[in-house]
Amino acid sequence: MIMGSEGFVYQRPRWTGAGRDDCVAGRAVVSSKHPLIGEAGLKMIKLGGNAVDAAVAAAFMDCVVEPAMNGIGGEGVMAIHLESGENIIVDYVGRPAAASSPEMYGLEDSTEPGWMGWRKVRGDENVVGHKACVVPGTVAGLAAALERYGTLSLGQVIEPAAKVADEGYVVGWWTADAIFRRMEAFWRFDEWRRVYLREGQFPYLPYTEEMAQPHRLSNPELARCLRAIAEGGPDAFYKGWIGDAVVREVQRGGGLITREDMAAYEPIVHEPEPGTYRGHQVVYDPTHSGTTMMQTLNILEGYDLSSMGYGSVEATHLVAEAVGLAFADRFKYMGDPGYVRVPQRALVSKGYAEELRGRIRLDRAGAAEPGDPWPHEPECTTALAAADADGNMVCVNQTLVNSFGCGVVVPGTGIVMNNAMYGLNPEPGHANSVGGRKRRIQNVCPAVVLRDGEPYLALGAPGGRNIQVSVAQVIVHVVDYGMCVQDAVDAPRVTRETGTVHVDSRLPLGVRDGLRAMGHDVNWVDAELRSWGRPVAVLRDPSTGLLHGGVYTLLTGFESMAVGL
Repeated sequence: MIMGSEGFVYQRPRWTGAGRDDCVAGRAVVSSKHPLIGEAGLKMIKLGGNAVDAAVAAAFMDCVVEPAMNGIGGEGVMAIHLESGENIIVDYVGRPAAASSPEMYGLEDSTEPGWMGWRKVRGDENVVGHKACVVPGTVAGLAAALERYGTLSLGQVIEPAAKVADEGYVVGWWTADAIFRRMEAFWRFDEWRRVYLREGQFPYLPYTEEMAQPHRLSNPELARCLRAIAEGGPDAFYKGWIGDAVVREVQRGGGLITREDMAAYEPIVHEPEPGTYRGHQVVYDPTHSGTTMMQTLNILEGYDLSSMGYGSVEATHLVAEAVGLAFADRFKYMGDPGYVRVPQRALVSKGYAEELRGRIRLDRAGAAEPGDPWPHEPECTTALAAADADGNMVCVNQTLVNSFGCGVVVPGTGIVMNNAMYGLNPEPGHANSVGGRKRRIQNVCPAVVLRDGEPYLALGAPGGRNIQVSVAQVIVHVVDYGMCVQDAVDAPRVTRETGTVHVDSRLPLGVRDGLRAMGHDVNWVDAELRSWGRPVAVLRDPSTGLLHGGVYTLLTGFESMAVGL
C-alpha cells in the first residue's frame, strides 16, 4: 500500500505483462507509431521491395502523420543490417549554418528551463524561431539509403506519403495533444497556425464516436514538395525551389542558413564496428547516443542479471548505476568527432567498463561522475523498425528535436523546420558547443542486434535523452530475461542521467524502498507521467524464422502498431 501524508491509501499500478500480443508474420513486419506508417512500408514489400524500401517509405509516411515528431525539415539516423552481412549506419543529422558560433546568441545568467539545461539564451532564440534551425538531413539520408540499399524508385516509396499529405488523415489523440500544447508558443507564426490549426484558430480534435465527421489534417503543399523530391531527387530539396524557399524564410526571420549551406549538405554513410553484449553483436551509431547505450550494456555485462531476476532491487540498482556513469561521461566527452577529439572507442571498451564496475557498490548508491576513458582509447522524435524474410533489418529514428521543432513553417511548402540548434551548448569551450556546420550529439539510437551473426532484433525509440536508456533496457529484457518482444518494450524501466533515478511505479513497491535504502534519490512515478522512451522493435525468432513486432503502448493517445505480412 502507498500511504499519503494524511493516512489515505492509494491504488497502485502493477505490471503482469504487455496488454497485447506480438505481431507475428512470415514475410515482413514494420513496428511504428501509426498504422499508416506500417502500411506504407508493407506496400513496398508487396511491390517486391526489401526492408530498406519498406523503412524509407515508412519514414516518409512518418513525416506526414507524425508532424510534431519529425518531418522532411528534420534529421535522423538509420541502422541497417543486410542479408549480405553488411552493417551500415546512415547519419543524416542536420548541420548548422557555416556562420554559426556561440556569439550568435545573447546569454542570460540563468539556466534555461527545458531538458537541455544550458545557459538560457536571450529570447529562447536557440529553441523557437528562425535562429533555432539547422540544414535538415532527412531527405538526403532517406534518399541515400534507398539508392544504395533499396530496390525501388524514389517515386514509389514517396507516393503513399504524398497521397496521405494531399488527402489528409484522421487526427488522433497524440497529434491533437501536440498541437494544443504548442499553440501558445507558436501562435505568432502565421504559417504554423494556417497549417496546423483549423481556420487558423482552433485545434484539431481527435476522433470520438460522437463526431459526425472526424477532423482530417491535410498538407497539400507538403504533398507538392514530396512529389517534387520524388521526381528530382534530393537536389529538388537542397538545390532547387524548395531549398530557395527554406533559405528565404529562415533569413527573413534572422536565421543564418544560406543556399551554400543547403547545397553542401551530405549524409554520412559508414560501416560501424559492432559492439557485443553477451555474445550478441550490436550495430549502433558510435557518433551519437549509441555510445552511451553501448557503454551502459558493457557495464551491465559484468553482472549476472538473469539470476537476480527481472524487477529485483539488485538488478534495478545496477541498471541505475550503469546509466548514471554512462551519462556522466556523455556530458563531459561527447561532441561531433569531426570538430573535437572524442574518446569513442575508449568509452565503449570492455576494459573501461570493467574499471567503471569497480566504482559500483552492490549495496549502496554511488556518485555518477565522469571517469577517465582516455587510457583505453586506441590509436520530438520518432522511431520505426522494419524486417523482411530475407534477413534485412532496419531501424529509423527521426526528429524535429522539440515538438514541431522551432515552429517555423516554410511558406508554400508545408515544411516544419527543426530546432536542432537547441542541442548545441550556446556557451563556448565545451565538446558540444555551437560551431559552424558542427553536428549536435543526437539522442536517437537505432540499433540492430545479431545473434550468431544472424539478424535477431531491430529496435529504436523516441523520447529525448531517455532513448538510449530505453534501448539498452529492451536489449537486456530480451537477452537476459528472455521476454517476448512486446513484453520487452512495454515492461517497466528506470531512467536516469546523473542524479535522480526515475522508477516506473508498476514495479513492486519493494524496489522503491530497496533503492531508497541504498541511498538512491528515487522518483516513483506513473508510466504516463514521464517520458521513458517509447520503443518499437522487430525480433526474428531463430527457431522458426518468423518475425515478431512490438510497440510501446502505454501513453494515452498513441496510435502505435506493429503491422505484418
